[in-house]
Amino acid sequence: MPKIVDEQTREATRRRIIREAAGEFARLGFDQANINTIAEQAGIGKGTIYLYFENKRELFLAMLRYIAQAHMAAIRAAIAADGTLEQRLKRLFLAFARLAAEENDSFNVFMSALYGVNRAFQAEATKLLRDYLAVIALMLEQSRAHGELQCDNLEATALMVLSLTESYVLSARVLGQADTDIWKQADDIAQFILRGIGALA
Repeated sequence: MPKIVDEQTREATRRRIIREAAGEFARLGFDQANINTIAEQAGIGKGTIYLYFENKRELFLAMLRYIAQAHMAAIRAAIAADGTLEQRLKRLFLAFARLAAEENDSFNVFMSALYGVNRAFQAEATKLLRDYLAVIALMLEQSRAHGELQCDNLEATALMVLSLTESYVLSARVLGQADTDIWKQADDIAQFILRGIGALA
């Protein structure tokens, strides 16, 4: 039994480090972020962090993967097979909007890495982006099989859907729109996307 408790404690500490790292990386960027500050904010000794992560790069990669898993779970839940394509697109948009609102630091640092602010993480970011596209392409393929959609290039269409949801949320937040106002636009965005990808009425 003690071994299970130790493992749970270790995992809880690891998650706390990652959560604090997201805040530090979002605030200062990779180069300026201080691993000692992250350890202090996580409530552990400065040297203890190296028991969990070899260096700052490893911590950043672990953080990216952790955030990606959480985001992917939210996206998968949003576009689960029930409902029309329009309903699923609306839920996808709302999922991105909620992630941006509720997990602000994680969302911002993940988006920065995903879109190449730091080229050192480009390979990892590209893999994560492809994972996003694969999930959206599966939703589109299911919609096509149900006669809701006619498209030849699912990957290009998935990229359009991702761009029109995720980028809209990012841009609206940069422009200072309130989260509640962004959420209210979900119906309109779903309609715009449906028209853009040639969904069948």
